[in-house]
Amino acid sequence: MRLSSPGRRFLLVGLASFALVLIPMSVSAQTSSSTLARVIPQSLRVRAFGDGVIAGFGVASSGALVPITNATDCRPVWIGDGSATSAGTRCSSNGRNGPGSPPDDVSFSADFGRTNGASWAAQVSQTLGAVDFANYAVTGSSLASWLNLPHDDAAPAEGAQHNLLERIEQDDPDIVLASLGGEALLQQPAGAVRSCARWSDQPAQRPQFVECVNRLLAGQLVKQRLMAISFDLLAHTINAKLLYSHYSPASPRLSALLPWQQVVLADAINAQIDAAVVGVRESGASWAERIDVVESSSFAFGCLWKTVAGPSLFGPNWWTSGPCMGDGKLSTPISLGTIPGPAAQSAIAAAAVSVIRNRNWN
Repeated sequence: MRLSSPGRRFLLVGLASFALVLIPMSVSAQTSSSTLARVIPQSLRVRAFGDGVIAGFGVASSGALVPITNATDCRPVWIGDGSATSAGTRCSSNGRNGPGSPPDDVSFSADFGRTNGASWAAQVSQTLGAVDFANYAVTGSSLASWLNLPHDDAAPAEGAQHNLLERIEQDDPDIVLASLGGEALLQQPAGAVRSCARWSDQPAQRPQFVECVNRLLAGQLVKQRLMAISFDLLAHTINAKLLYSHYSPASPRLSALLPWQQVVLADAINAQIDAAVVGVRESGASWAERIDVVESSSFAFGCLWKTVAGPSLFGPNWWTSGPCMGDGKLSTPISLGTIPGPAAQSAIAAAAVSVIRNRNWN
C-alpha cells in the first residue's frame, strides 16, 4: 500500500529520529583511533556526490563552457512539487554524455572530470594531490533521490541515486565532498519557491518572504533528509570525512525572484545545511565529528545588480543584469543562473581546502 504524502513525510521524520538512537549503538564498536585516523597524503582518496553544483553542470568533459543555445538539450526537467522528472550526467563536467543525449542517462567520464577541473570537487582533488578521485554527482538529483528508499513506480526519483552513495560507502574514502539540499534554488523558475515571490517590497515584506521560504524548506524536510543521508554514509564507513558546501545565491537573467530574495533563499538553505551538520554532531555517535560544512563564498555578494520588470509569466518576473554575469563568471550559461561558473567554483574549492586543512583531514 502506498503511503500518502503526509504519511511518507511522517515516516521519514520518524526514521531520521529513530536513527539518532540506533546508529550510535550500531557503531559503538568503532574505536576512536579508527575514526580519527590520519590520512597519508600519498594515498588520499576523494569522492563526491550531490546535484548539478558539484557535478559542474554546464561544462563539457573537455572543460569548455556549454553555450546557452544548448540549454534546452541539457537542462533537467523540473516539476513544481520539488522533484525532478529527469536526472543524469549530460552536459556535466563529470559525465561523458553531451547535449541531446537521454536526460536520465548516468554515464561518468573516465576521470570523473578531474582533469578539466570544472567542479569544485575536482579542484579540491587536484590541490590536495589525491591519487584516487570519483565524482558521482548527478545533475537534477534531489535529496529524496539519495535516500535509502525502496523503488516506487509512482515516485521514481526516490532512492534513484542511493546505489551511488552505497558505492562511496564501499570505497570508504578519506574525504567525501557534497553539494546537496538546494533544490529550491536550482529548480528556478519552475520550482515551488515561485509561490513566495508575491512579497517583493523588501523594506515592508521581507519578514513574510523569509517565513514563506522557511516554511517551504521545512515542508521539503531539507534538514531531516540531509541528516538521514549523513547518517547513512558515516555509519557505513570508518575513515570517511563528509564535507557539505553552502550555496551561493542564484543569478538568473529572468527570474520570479529579485536579487535580495535570491540571497534570502540561499541563506535559508544554508541554515538548513548548518542545522543538519549540527544535528549529526550532537547525535553522540562515534563518527559525529567526521562532518563539516564549507561556508558560503562572498563571490556572489560583491555584484551591483540592475533589475527591471519583465514579462508576466504565471506571475511577476524580473530581468537582472550585472558585471558578474558575463562569460560564465558567476554561473554556467546553460544553467540559466543557478550553477556556479568557473570563478565561483574556484572560490568554493579554496574554502573547502581551507576547512580540510584546518581540520587536519589531509
